[in-house]
Amino acid sequence: MSKVFIADQPNLGSILTNKRDSEKQKCKLPLIIKEGGRFDWNANAFLTHVGGGPNVYNIKPLATTVIKKAYSLNLFCSFIERADIKIYDVNDSTIYQFVDHLKDRGVFDDTIIKHVRLALEYIVYISERQPELMLASCNDNSPENYKVHYTKKTIKKNHIEIPYLTHHCLDGLIHISTDVDFIRDYELEQWLDAINCSTYHPVVDEFLFSRWQAFTTLLEITGSRITEVHQITRTMIKEASKHLLSNSKRPIIRNIPVLKGKYKDKKREVETTSEDIQIILWHIEMVEGLFPNIKHDAIFVDSRNGLPLKATYLKNYAKKVINGSKYGRELRHITNHSFRHRFITLTVAKSIKKLSESGSFHNILTVAANACRKITMHASTDTLSSYIHLAQEVNQLSNQTTNLNLISTQINVRIKQMFRIADALKSTKIDESEALNALLKTLSDLSKLPITNTPDSKT
Repeated sequence: MSKVFIADQPNLGSILTNKRDSEKQKCKLPLIIKEGGRFDWNANAFLTHVGGGPNVYNIKPLATTVIKKAYSLNLFCSFIERADIKIYDVNDSTIYQFVDHLKDRGVFDDTIIKHVRLALEYIVYISERQPELMLASCNDNSPENYKVHYTKKTIKKNHIEIPYLTHHCLDGLIHISTDVDFIRDYELEQWLDAINCSTYHPVVDEFLFSRWQAFTTLLEITGSRITEVHQITRTMIKEASKHLLSNSKRPIIRNIPVLKGKYKDKKREVETTSEDIQIILWHIEMVEGLFPNIKHDAIFVDSRNGLPLKATYLKNYAKKVINGSKYGRELRHITNHSFRHRFITLTVAKSIKKLSESGSFHNILTVAANACRKITMHASTDTLSSYIHLAQEVNQLSNQTTNLNLISTQINVRIKQMFRIADALKSTKIDESEALNALLKTLSDLSKLPITNTPDSKT
């Protein structure tokens, strides 16, 4: 199986024309090596091509992007190497098999699309270098003896048309980045329950359960990217909990970092519920109880030694838990970033509802833009129409006139789950025994959470 090796300090002074010293210091060079230590000339020639050619490197794309492409390309190179297929013999059937291979690995649809598109770029590159191979064609009238038939398309982004390659094997796959992927409440229920039935953790103790609940809660209530959630500290949560016993003040998590986009390096804050803060505090107390001498301020730690987990670990951890659970197929389109879409949608929904109830309803796009920019520091208005559509759907489904943010989602989704169980029993979709077992399980999950007898709770 081929592997990617990274040259940390390559001597590329003659072609590094990027003037930013910080980027030069980060400049690394990826190399794909076949099994047995053989140099993959075709794959590395392609990486040189996508990196800017033999005379330029680390301009556009940056070296960090080329490294990501190297790991993606290596998936395809390893696949054809294991199948004993030479790059010159790849055909449409091979691409279909590659998609199936990625699905077996539990890769999400949008990631499959990215890997396949890069593989197509590689195949087309080889085909253009050696046209006599008749390897790939995008012409419908081309001879049948071409092995791979692909399509050229474009997508408009910020008024710029960006070309890309696609293949009919990708038909039906969900492209997360082009459609706002909003997590419905029933999907959040499944996500929360996944930790209890995942092969990734055959035995789930209280530490693992509390970590999963705290991780999900932070994604849910902050709308932060995974790298930003990773930088939320125990101190920040403890500061937010100072008014936990006050009926008049609600907890606010402050100084949440923004690590991407127009507002990069800025700080933001979010208001939340006492119940949500208690769930996170529950895990923090468990961490500090198990590792009383830790020097760092991270919330999420290795259960074996108390060392802080890396952001990349958190990103992949959720995927492994979900894919190993009975909900793997239903939730295969959900990613950590989907929680950001959910947060923005609910933020827009709250703003629309508040304004409509006051009788002062202005331009809906302006309302949504202001809501997003104030709370999420969301810079672009290009995707707001999708959020508005989903926000209207949320408001239509909610018959309540109270604020949507008064009840913790952790409680809300489980209450809705119990109502659905009752409805299923009334409609004879399930019998009394199934209903009782389902209700007891929901109540058991709810009882594990430290959210009883709080000032915000209504009895």
